[in-house]
Order: sequence, then C-alpha cells, then structure tokens
Amino acid sequence: MSGLLCLAGCQGKTQQNEMEMVTSIQEPVEIEFWHGMSGALGETMTELVADFNEGIGSEKGIKVKSTYQGNYEDLKAKTMAAIKAGNNPAVIQGTFNNIMEFIGSGIVQPLDDYIFNQEIGMNDFEDIYEGYRLENSSYCEDQRYYALPFSKSTDLLFYNRTFFDEHGLTVPTTWDELTEVSKKIYELTGKTAFSIDNPANYLITYLMQAGAEYTNSKGDLLFNNEAAIEALTMLQDNVNAGYWRLAGEDSFSSGPFLAENVYLYIGSSASEAFLPEENFVWEAAMIPQLKVDQPQNIQQGNNVAILNKNKTSEEVYAAFEFIKYLASDEANLKWATSTGYLPIRESVATSEDYASYVQQAKQSAKEAGIEAAKSGFVEPLFLMDHKNSNLVRTEVGAMIEEIVLTNADVVETIERYIQKLN
Repeated sequence: MSGLLCLAGCQGKTQQNEMEMVTSIQEPVEIEFWHGMSGALGETMTELVADFNEGIGSEKGIKVKSTYQGNYEDLKAKTMAAIKAGNNPAVIQGTFNNIMEFIGSGIVQPLDDYIFNQEIGMNDFEDIYEGYRLENSSYCEDQRYYALPFSKSTDLLFYNRTFFDEHGLTVPTTWDELTEVSKKIYELTGKTAFSIDNPANYLITYLMQAGAEYTNSKGDLLFNNEAAIEALTMLQDNVNAGYWRLAGEDSFSSGPFLAENVYLYIGSSASEAFLPEENFVWEAAMIPQLKVDQPQNIQQGNNVAILNKNKTSEEVYAAFEFIKYLASDEANLKWATSTGYLPIRESVATSEDYASYVQQAKQSAKEAGIEAAKSGFVEPLFLMDHKNSNLVRTEVGAMIEEIVLTNADVVETIERYIQKLN
C-alpha cells in the first residue's frame, strides 16, 4: 500500500518538532495517556497501565497516568484543546484518521529511530501483522512510522448456525451466494434475512474487492464508477425484495439478529462480545467476496501515538517504552483475551494461551477475524484544509441510506453527493 499524502506537517512541522533521542531516564518521569476505552474495556486498559507501572515502568523510572476522555471524537477534541493550551498528554489513542489530523499539526513523534534502535527497539516488530505495520507507516509520503497498533477489528459475517443447520443452508462466500441464501430465508420465514451494520464499509470493501477506487490520498472522490453502481444497485434491489436491510435506527444489527428478525449480518469482529448464545448458536465467517481466492477485508481499530509538543526528550522516550509495552506480546495477549478485539501479533494468535481461550470461548469470530486480518486493507484516507475522510465517510453513509430508503436513482444520487462534497 502506498504512503498517504498528508499536509506539509508530515514533511515540515513534524520534523521540526522531533525530539533529540535519549534511551534512558536520569530522574523519574510521569506521563499522561488519554484513551477512549470505557466499561469493561476501560477496566482492562487500567490493568494494562498498572502492569506497566509495576513492571517496566518501575524498572525504568516511568509512571503512566491514564485518563478516559470519552469516545474517539471527544478524545480528539479534548486533545486538540489541550494542545492549544499547552498541556497535552504524551500518549494518545486514536483512529487512523484522528492520528493523521495530529500529524497535520506537526506534533506526532516519528518512531523509526526508536523501533529499530538496537538498545531499546522492538526486535520482534515483524511479528506484528504486516497490514497493521503498513497502516502505521502510511500516514505520510515519507513512510515513517508515526504510531503503533493497539485495538484492531475487521468486518465479519455473523450467522445463526442453529437456523442454518435446521434448514440445510450453506454459509455464503460470495455476494451472489448471499443473495441466493437471503432469498431462501425470506421464503422460509417471511422475514428479512441479512443486515449491514456499516453502509460505508460495505461500499468501500466492495470497491476494493472489485479493484476499483473509493478515494485517494489527495482527496479525490472516485466512487462514481461501475463497481459502485453495481454494489449499490445490488443493495437496493435486495432491500426492495425484502431480503436485506441496513441497521438503521437499530444502530447495530446484533439486536435484530439476537431477536431472530435477521439471520445473518455483517458487523465488526468486536461485536461478538455482545452476542450471547441464549436462544441459538451463532458463528462467524469471513464476509462475502467477489473473488474468494483474492479476499479483501476492511481493517479498522485504533493506534497509539506520541505527542511531542511541550515534552522533554526523556518524556518522549518514556512514552515510547509505554506504547512499546502496549504492542508487546504480553499486553496484546491480555487485551485480546479480555476483549472482543483481535491479536495484532502472529505469536499471540498462534499461541497455546490464545488457542485455549478461543476453544473455551467457543467463538468462531476469533478464528475468522484472524483469517480476515491476513487480507486486511486500510481505507484510503486524506487530510485537507476543507475536507477530511471522516466527513466523506459520513456523507457516503447518508448517500447509501438515501438510495436504500427512498429508492433513489443510484447514478444520479452518487453524482449529486460527489458534487456536494466537492
């Protein structure tokens, strides 16, 4: 995957703000870590921070203070405000897109000199799945690393295994097969068979599977193409026939799925944590493909980065030790076995501890998610003064909902939304 074109900050401001590298601490250092994990996820995050402070942190004179700052957008907004006020944290958790915006401000520390340092670096760096490594070197044209992966997920196809077994149905591997099995389920039950959690993901993934373009790093909107028309027409036709639906007001398809109002849905691999098996057995598989032998699966989740504004060289080094720990085998195993997120390391995914966890959990989402991650891609992102990827994604979702809910003309609606965004 080619590097993404950022603002001048990637080549100018960020380099100017790089700190002189040190590999040890003379006096104890305390740094702040802001994250967006709440509930059970927040509890596990607190445990990871405590493990670091009691172990590596204690050895090296580093103490991390972690603070939950709301969802990712709240976290970004509060961090931006803190940057302006001069009291920003040393480490932030954020989506690829949000971290890219911080890079545009020229205050994210490049990590290559730390990652590949013989004394303090990550000698097991290549154990992290290649897709996650590529993502974090794809913020800028210089292809340096500006973050490390942390929580990762991918889209999966969840299906009612009990229902499928009772009616002799085969789990679909292609979009045509999904249409066929959805029709059969509708004829059997009179109910909608299949639901989509994230409409934008559906379109972006279909385009990638077709070898077509969605956007590019310069901010060009390229989804007015035959593959997009094909994907949205297929979606519209299946909704009109009563076979498919969007999550819509339900927000997530897991609710209708558990109520047996749909029998398959595409959603995040992390959603398995919200799927008890009280009424039926469910399983997960890779999402339908256009070419089964050339799978493409959207990769999502969040990363951790270092903000070097108002920080000393020792604080930046301390921050690296902390994010290195979060990406370590030990921490990733704990995170992956305590949450619905996927391992970022091959050693974790293939370990006896993780295999035992998967076996005890009896959740195929883990195995399917790891397999899907091997063919994962990151959606093309960009950052410009007047337009950003989140805005485009939001508008694309609205466009798809309009096409589905109002039976709008596909070609005309695509053209209108592109004109609006431009």
